[in-house]
Amino acid sequence: MKTFDGVDHDAIEAEFGLEAKMLRKCVYRDSRYMDCQVGKCTYDEWTGSIREALLRIDERAEAIMTAFMDSPRVFNDDMLELVRRLHGRYTLGIISNTTPGMEERLRERFELTDLFDVRVGSGDLGIAKPDAGIFLHATKLARLAPEQAVFTDDRADFAEAARAVGMHGFHFTEHGRFAEDLRSVGVQA
Repeated sequence: MKTFDGVDHDAIEAEFGLEAKMLRKCVYRDSRYMDCQVGKCTYDEWTGSIREALLRIDERAEAIMTAFMDSPRVFNDDMLELVRRLHGRYTLGIISNTTPGMEERLRERFELTDLFDVRVGSGDLGIAKPDAGIFLHATKLARLAPEQAVFTDDRADFAEAARAVGMHGFHFTEHGRFAEDLRSVGVQA
């Protein structure tokens, strides 16, 4: 995604006159997101908790919620093109801290499932990054030793967690740098 969840939070905050970072705080920090991403609550319970958090800050909670939920999720086009170039030549996978039902969302909303051989969503597995188990589960599904796998994330601590289990873990900051990281471990991008 172009941003961590693909949503332009700044635009929604500007539209409703919200304080900077307030939407992200309500959606991910003041809600039950942490529970949902490991399957400890349902998607509906999570979205209900977002509404409650929004109501504490603004009476237009339902309209803000609709703007967030209906917001288009924007991809990082450079990364998507890289995935397409690597597809078929390497085993590709997704490891995502997300709500249950990632596979279905990828199929229905993004039409990306065919690009990835392995798809691991924390909400379906019950463990989330940086837990070593999510990385080891993904490498097992890929039939690879951790040392044969490359992982990137926009969070440095998640890249470090991947390295801790033996994977090549890279902190993603921008496409060009990641392409260099791939070349450094022999991946021809």
